[in-house]
Amino acid sequence: MGLFNKTKISYSDFSSIRTDLHSHLLPGLDDGSSSMAESIKMIRELIRIGYTRVIATPHVISALYPNSKEKILGQLYHMQDVINKEGIQVEVEASAEYHLDDEFLAKVESGEVLPFGKENYLLVEFPFYKPSFSPDIILSRTIQAGYRPVIAHPERYGWMMGKMKLYEGLKDQGVLFQLNLNSLSGMYGFPVKMMANKLVDAGMVDFAGTDAHYLGHLLELRKLLPNKYFVKLVESGRLMNTTI
Repeated sequence: MGLFNKTKISYSDFSSIRTDLHSHLLPGLDDGSSSMAESIKMIRELIRIGYTRVIATPHVISALYPNSKEKILGQLYHMQDVINKEGIQVEVEASAEYHLDDEFLAKVESGEVLPFGKENYLLVEFPFYKPSFSPDIILSRTIQAGYRPVIAHPERYGWMMGKMKLYEGLKDQGVLFQLNLNSLSGMYGFPVKMMANKLVDAGMVDFAGTDAHYLGHLLELRKLLPNKYFVKLVESGRLMNTTI
């Protein structure tokens, strides 16, 4: 087919992704939503742009947001009650975004974590500055404990950016990657956008997430629908959001 006969693919919403597995919409637990009213606005916007299932993932950072399973689930049950009373048609579940800190492995090995999906996925966040420890060892022990690590927004870590061997090494270890959709539109800056594009080109993206902390993050997603790298990501058939 000639160049001028090709049909340009575009999407009208995010229904092809269906599940958002990274968001901070459980109120009062971290730097995300501060109230249930704000959370409900975020959920309504997620539905409006095509999502039918949401896995809320508040930060778990020992020194800053020491959220326990019980605390997270308590907020989830409260939110589910509100959703049911308001007749909102959406599935809301909870996991967490676990920071690789000094207490992470103890949580994993004691079962003090909230995995998601049939494969016991755990969303984990690296330090944004080069860590003094080896993430490989921690991730290996996480896998040995029966969990499948999913690295949150690997395109955003400055100490990894552009070093494809680091990404390839994680992939060889069996780790999965979750891209922030707004990285593709440049919301986090040009270097992050270029790294996100590179990961899409390399076929390394397994999950896509909004990482929404407030309503504005979701409104920004509207700009993404005609983005050629978003289209390439969806058309790649590699995204696993619909399988969890």
